[in-house]
Amino acid sequence: MIDIRKRELAERASILYYEKNFSQNEIAKAVGISRSSVSQLLSFARNTGIVEISINIDEYNPRMIRREIELKENFPHMMQFYIMSSESEEATKRNLGDFAAPYLSEMINEAEVIGVNLGASVDRAIRNLSKHYLKKSEGKKIVQIMGCFNKDIGRAHPNELVKRLGSILKCSSFYLNCPAVVEQDELRKALLKETSIDTVIKMWDQIDLAIIGIGVVNEQSKLNFLLSRSMKNRIMKSDACSEVNINFFDIHGEYIPLLKENKISASYDTLKKIKKKVAICHGEHKKEAILAALNARIIDVLITDSLTIDAIGKCNKAELKNSGEE
Repeated sequence: MIDIRKRELAERASILYYEKNFSQNEIAKAVGISRSSVSQLLSFARNTGIVEISINIDEYNPRMIRREIELKENFPHMMQFYIMSSESEEATKRNLGDFAAPYLSEMINEAEVIGVNLGASVDRAIRNLSKHYLKKSEGKKIVQIMGCFNKDIGRAHPNELVKRLGSILKCSSFYLNCPAVVEQDELRKALLKETSIDTVIKMWDQIDLAIIGIGVVNEQSKLNFLLSRSMKNRIMKSDACSEVNINFFDIHGEYIPLLKENKISASYDTLKKIKKKVAICHGEHKKEAILAALNARIIDVLITDSLTIDAIGKCNKAELKNSGEE
């Protein structure tokens, strides 16, 4: 049986502390008890339901920190998740770049050599960077980590993103003036020997931050613009469901060595060595691609929205592969 006197004292102490903003010393003086007794009464109030504390951070903050903590439990190898609350795909398209920009600014401030590949969300985030604090950046280097697209893909090309970021930071930019995919291996080998291209490729080992997108492996993939029919057939016959900088992965995160003799982009092994790889992307159609990239441990930071995380959560639990296991 609860001591009625103790409960009444706990109720009084709780009102003074939580509603009237009294300090514990002030409560002790007002009630005529010791400060340690006040602390015990407040603990008693919380443990018995007299006081219920509700943390409503997700209701008022566009960043869903509680969801981020829950995801980190499933993917403990990840450095950080940044999840934006969103009610629709259109809202995400409008707002994700602005949401990502301050966090991306912090990462850029810590980096010296920054690698960039294409992505619609990457493009929007870079466009919003100028609103945020960026340290003096003349000594930084922006490096293209995949070749160019030779067709209109309806969004910024990799070299355009490198140019834009270099312009914002007022620092040096290094471009890959070659296609991202070459059908003939002989031509690819010749391009790799070209001085300007070789110079950029050698810089990949210096990159300490990569800003990347995550691509799907189906008819919606922008990579299809670059691929021959035989290349597409090879990919479709594989178990690939995710593409990161023209590196392919199945749902369990297993690397699939496709187009190694055709692509001009930072390889799987090169990406793994980069200290921090931040992916900015969203969309229910990308749920398996993002899940595969998480399982592959090929990204360290993910910036996305709540709708995408909800979609990933609906994937078959077997596909999660308990990614926290070593």
